[in-house]
Amino acid sequence: MNIDIFLTKILNDKNYSIKINNEINDIINLIKNGYDKDKISKKYNKNFGLLYEFAGSRIKIKNKFSNFNSIFMDYYSSMYSTPEIVGKFRSEKLKNNDIIDIGSGSGMQSIMFSFDSNVTGIEKDRSRYLMSNINKKVYHSSANFINSDFFELNYDYYNKIIFSDPLRPKTSNERTFSGLIPDPEIIIKKLNNIKGYVFDLPPQMKWSNIKLNGEKEYISINGNINRLTLYSNSISENNASAVMLPEKMQISGDSKDLNYNMENIKNDVYLYLPDISLIYSKLLYKIINEDFHLIYMDSKRYVFTGNENIKKFFGKKYNILSVTDKNNILKELKKLNANKIFLRFNIDTDEYYKIKNDIDKSLLGDKNIFIFKNFNSYILTELIE
Repeated sequence: MNIDIFLTKILNDKNYSIKINNEINDIINLIKNGYDKDKISKKYNKNFGLLYEFAGSRIKIKNKFSNFNSIFMDYYSSMYSTPEIVGKFRSEKLKNNDIIDIGSGSGMQSIMFSFDSNVTGIEKDRSRYLMSNINKKVYHSSANFINSDFFELNYDYYNKIIFSDPLRPKTSNERTFSGLIPDPEIIIKKLNNIKGYVFDLPPQMKWSNIKLNGEKEYISINGNINRLTLYSNSISENNASAVMLPEKMQISGDSKDLNYNMENIKNDVYLYLPDISLIYSKLLYKIINEDFHLIYMDSKRYVFTGNENIKKFFGKKYNILSVTDKNNILKELKKLNANKIFLRFNIDTDEYYKIKNDIDKSLLGDKNIFIFKNFNSYILTELIE
């Protein structure tokens, strides 16, 4: 069956929607139980290609959306859709506005916006437009969706906030506006008298390639960088922000380039791993004080030690249990009653798991130990929850 006909029937026929949802979730269970695609296809010979893609997408978004087992996304949308926790955070930040979502995809950010604002999503792809309306029902959302090309649509954008999360084709290693679809600069040239703009950009984009002014907000989820959102100066007066989710901790201010020198580890009690959003937003200086000593840095992390017990730290905090050399790590781990180790320094993925597996199988304790590095020394720590 053609995908648009398939999705239209799901949208308009409740019983058919229930049947298809059950089939997709049944396929998910079969995949989890180790059945290969060919074996599963024998059970679902009708619309199997569509069912299998939606099943794969739901597996991918399981940790992104509370209603993952009822929403519809194609493979691309499942890869790049804004996680629910981020969508709700943005919605609260922009509440009580009229928002236009240009290129709204499968509709999830528009749906989150609709809980706090009036929102219209514009999506030219017919299949994703239909998915949006199915997902809207799942979340009992008031979002309005239009199936049209933004550049051909005659619409009143006066005093509206324009949001766009452009498509990101893999055309080059370096992200630029011209490599996004649609190009944010071209969107702005088409519009007059809007209240402001919000663009979802690749977090790895160099600041020199961001050609529009505004607040650069970096969001992390559980310590991993997830989103870069650019807010126009008409919406936010901040230069940069770091946001840590799910804790909802935020730091804003003027960005400054990092300029710290590494030191040999001292007899400090605590180890601090600042959240990565602080590094991307160039706001790390906001949390560093005289008690902090930089002992390690790479592209993903800056590691500090100190003696001050900071109660609410913007990142993760550890107790330092032992400092040792490479030859005595296993001996020290056994003394500490370790069970599993986690390496927190730059290391090749294959080597990481080889070292971890080799050491873990020799440990019989009950503690999780996080290992950091300082030149030729290794710092064995325990996470402070």
